Amino acid sequence: MNPLRLMVVAIYMIIGATLGIIIIPEVVNDLGFSQYPILTNHYIDGLIGIIVFFIIFGFFIKQITFAFKELEHTIMKRSAVEILFATIGLIIGLLISVMISFILELIGNSVLNHFIPIIITMILCYFGFQFGLKKRDEMLMFLPENISRSMSQHSFKAIPKIIDTSAIIDGRVIDIMKCGFMDGEVLIPQGVINELQVIADANDSVKREKGQRGLDKLNQIYDLDYPTRVIHPTKSHSDIDTLLIKLAKQYHAHIITTDFNLNKVCHVHGISALNVNDLSEAIKPNVHQGDHLNILLTKMGKEPGQGVGYLDDGTMVVVDNAKKLIGQHVDLEVISLLQTSSGRIVFAKNLNEITEE
Repeated sequence: MNPLRLMVVAIYMIIGATLGIIIIPEVVNDLGFSQYPILTNHYIDGLIGIIVFFIIFGFFIKQITFAFKELEHTIMKRSAVEILFATIGLIIGLLISVMISFILELIGNSVLNHFIPIIITMILCYFGFQFGLKKRDEMLMFLPENISRSMSQHSFKAIPKIIDTSAIIDGRVIDIMKCGFMDGEVLIPQGVINELQVIADANDSVKREKGQRGLDKLNQIYDLDYPTRVIHPTKSHSDIDTLLIKLAKQYHAHIITTDFNLNKVCHVHGISALNVNDLSEAIKPNVHQGDHLNILLTKMGKEPGQGVGYLDDGTMVVVDNAKKLIGQHVDLEVISLLQTSSGRIVFAKNLNEITEE
């Protein structure tokens, strides 16, 4: 049985037994059955309370277990530093509520003593928890500088990434890792490695080449100076996609893939899938060879006779034989693109010049 479900069942038993021991003797006395010792026995009362409580509220065990699991996932997404300061805020809220309750007790009003402290405790605990969670950076200022710096560095918890077979064979994820666009540990499921080995040993030459390419790319990932490790599932799965979903939930990780179908399955299960094809689509050039542009040429280029203009996003457009057209809007046709680490350069040709030719 699920440990969370066992915990909920144990809570049910404790609450049921407590209510049985408190309420059943009162009911027995009111009904005039106090002469029967078995009905006033605490063990019997507790057992009856457990049975009645399960009969009435047993239908909610599944929902409560799910709520606890969601709470666990929410907490596990937070860093240890965030949880620490949230707990400190919660304790501060509790201490303030205790002091207020003590003051109300001195006043002596029975209504204030019984109900107001409960409401104040709930409110202050909530605000104390939120204060500790969201104001941790300001709270760090009260700590010594070396401790504050260390805790600030660990306050952000990077989400691990599981790489599937298709993304490894594709290979572009390696360039993404080299450029530093990925954070968090890279997790390689053993099932993915096994699948690559099966593909590499296939009789079909196309599949065999893909598998060998995938194993080569896997070795390149391990050669990178990046935290990478192999993870082993606790249970065997015949379907690799099911394995990836289970591991993503277990490790609270994102899945990197190029498989469109896996992308949709992850969406159904509430798991973030980072599709390399989507990334490639997002960063592709917004102009292509053969496109027509109309831009203002603003200055001379480095080479003789060149004119230079800029697109709306700041991309430089270089036009040959356009020195005389500087200061004018010119119709152009893109002939090539050059991508560098400093940006993209578009080379274009004057359409009027093309027409004249």
